[in-house]
Amino acid sequence: MTKDWLTHPWLEKFLPDHLRPVDDHIFSDAHGLVLVQDTEAALDRLIHHGKQVKSAQTFKKNGKTFHFRLKINQKRMKLLSYETPKSEAAIKKRIIIEYLRKTHLSKKRPNRFKEATVQYIKNGQTFVRSIQKSRYFEGLFYKFELLDDALLGGLIEKTSANPTASSLPDSMEDKELIQSSEEPYPYIRELEEFLANHYDKLGKLIENRLKRLLEETERTGNVYELLDIEEKYTLKRLLQRDVPSLIKTYLSLSSDLKTAQTEQLYETLTKMEVNIRTIREKAEHTKVEKMEQLLKLYEKRYPGKQNKNMFD
Repeated sequence: MTKDWLTHPWLEKFLPDHLRPVDDHIFSDAHGLVLVQDTEAALDRLIHHGKQVKSAQTFKKNGKTFHFRLKINQKRMKLLSYETPKSEAAIKKRIIIEYLRKTHLSKKRPNRFKEATVQYIKNGQTFVRSIQKSRYFEGLFYKFELLDDALLGGLIEKTSANPTASSLPDSMEDKELIQSSEEPYPYIRELEEFLANHYDKLGKLIENRLKRLLEETERTGNVYELLDIEEKYTLKRLLQRDVPSLIKTYLSLSSDLKTAQTEQLYETLTKMEVNIRTIREKAEHTKVEKMEQLLKLYEKRYPGKQNKNMFD
């Protein structure tokens, strides 16, 4: 099999910056993985609510540490996704992807990505690197195909020409994550089992924090039916992907790096717990409001004098 000549290491130094492949370490840490996952999640929501685009539209998502922009017209989709100055990532990254749509070019075109780069500053120097060959973006690129078809009125059929499930595990997991209405307890048990096998390598501080996070997800499971689609997605993503990815990445570090990252890992797990607690408390408040509304409704529906001697 002939290898793409652009991938030969000895040619890399002659390539322009935007064609040089990005180093794995830029996206292999916890912050890099979260940026990719948050970008995928934003695309997933658009896929789920896809509709025909008859004119130019811009979709935005602004968070404290993450911003997302997707401009869509009949010819192309252009994505800008980046970490804000409030992000704790040591290397702030900006992802830029330009996708040429099927309405504009032949559906048989093998590569629809006119641009797929990441910009970042490292050691005071600005870098632009290609993400087209990065394994971290396989699922995200596939989501552009799904979104294009969703916007045109129907998701693409699974054919031999499509990427296989084994080559795109993240995209398949995301699809299940959105469409499944199953309660989160199986995912909680699965995560508990995963963590139990690694507690001895994590230390008591992180172990206790993880157990508190699991307890909070368990309590949130009790009000799961009251959560909206995005809240259910957040909970399942945390259980199935975010926590396992974070812990696996942490365990892959050297002893010195583990020591340096322990405090940040603790803080991240704390933020996860606070986020899930906020979701639970909101759902519990909704339950109380519903009870009060029912009491008021039934007061009007069943008027009558109270029997003072009913307990005599």
